[in-house]
Amino acid sequence: ITPCGIDARSSARSIFDLSRRGTSYTSAPECGAGRLAGMRLRMRLPLLALVAVLALPGAAAADPLRDRQWGLEKVRAPEAWRIARGTGVVIAVVDSGVDLRHQDLRSRLVAGWDFVDGDDRPQDEEGHGTHVAGIAAAAAGNGRGIAGVAPGAKIMPVRVLDQDGTGRASDVARGIRWAVDRGADVINLSLGDLGEPLFGPAFAEAIRYAWSRGAIPVVAAGNEYLLMSGYEDEPAIVVSATDRQDAKPGYSSGVGAARWGLAAPGGAGGAIGSADRNILSTYWRRGERNAYAYLAGTSMAAPHVSGAAAILRSAGLTPRQTVQRLLATAKDIGPQGRDQTFGHGRLDVAAATRGLARRGGTATTPAGPGPQAPPPASPGTPAAAGEDPGSGGTSAAPPEPASPSEDDAAAQMPGEAGPRSQADERPQGNDLMAPFVTGVVAALLAVLLGWALFRPNPPE
Repeated sequence: ITPCGIDARSSARSIFDLSRRGTSYTSAPECGAGRLAGMRLRMRLPLLALVAVLALPGAAAADPLRDRQWGLEKVRAPEAWRIARGTGVVIAVVDSGVDLRHQDLRSRLVAGWDFVDGDDRPQDEEGHGTHVAGIAAAAAGNGRGIAGVAPGAKIMPVRVLDQDGTGRASDVARGIRWAVDRGADVINLSLGDLGEPLFGPAFAEAIRYAWSRGAIPVVAAGNEYLLMSGYEDEPAIVVSATDRQDAKPGYSSGVGAARWGLAAPGGAGGAIGSADRNILSTYWRRGERNAYAYLAGTSMAAPHVSGAAAILRSAGLTPRQTVQRLLATAKDIGPQGRDQTFGHGRLDVAAATRGLARRGGTATTPAGPGPQAPPPASPGTPAAAGEDPGSGGTSAAPPEPASPSEDDAAAQMPGEAGPRSQADERPQGNDLMAPFVTGVVAALLAVLLGWALFRPNPPE
């Protein structure tokens, strides 16, 4: 799939040509106004062309493939952007790398590492990691391609899978630790197809290390059809897939006994011709620049949740508050209550941000009815300061998360950051404000120019 956007240069030329045709038509003198009126009009018309060109950036800022991103709309991410966009948060994509030159990703990248080739250029040579990265945090409002769930977040590419999409569990564990040590706030692990080797001690210890240092691991449940994920007590959000009707696709594993289970759009899979039922995102193909493709899998579901976590972190919530709010606000789509297929339900980013308000550049949780005590540590909630994040033993049915208002009094865990600063949350230039300001200025100029062009000439 190639981008099907509007060429801003050809659009500008078309509008300019229209204004020239208007000149030849309207510059003829009317009702005895004479040559002076015609000269005035000819002098004003170049300004009209200038206003039309200035208005183009606002129109071209729309991402041309947004209307095909049903997953983005299903989780209501654009509604959440009124509160936060992920600004200042880093999502590590531990995968096959990322297309470092892709038009929808290159502005979002921070330094990464390639554990396959052992260098600092984690260029994707398979396509999977590029697709995952775009779902989580592709640029928005740049007039190109798609938008990510958290378009203000940064992407840290960590390559642990080779050109065939295979890798070693030891590299995955090293990649997680590397990303955490370099400041990643969210760790996306869309690696369900690697299978059982992931469930070894090194991987579980890396997950616990990430959580203990303030990063939120997000893991794909896997594509094992009727089987459940093998996760139980690990401090990670385990994500199963849903289709456009909020049903479980045939390929998706359930979350099983995972401590924190969620579902998110992953596509229907299926035969050729059903592409629009799958997830559209950025992609890498050999010999092709700026590619896009439809894919399906729990690998596509997980980055929806990673983007949502980035939004809440940028809104000022701690990792503990972020996890609890995502679980508590998910839409219940399976059997009533928590279940082993969808966990707490399907992700709803707008609901997760509801009630958060910016105060001095950060967002805060709404005040509760009165003073709240810190929620007790349990197998179903993240650990507080000084506790092992996985303590409490395995539980197939952990209690429901505490309400968001209770989180404000909770102690922070070691390495856990507090609310983001005003500078961190400030929207980044071209991502948000430039098209808006340009549109407003162009509209004002158009009004003034219309008055100048069509006001009555004074009597002679």
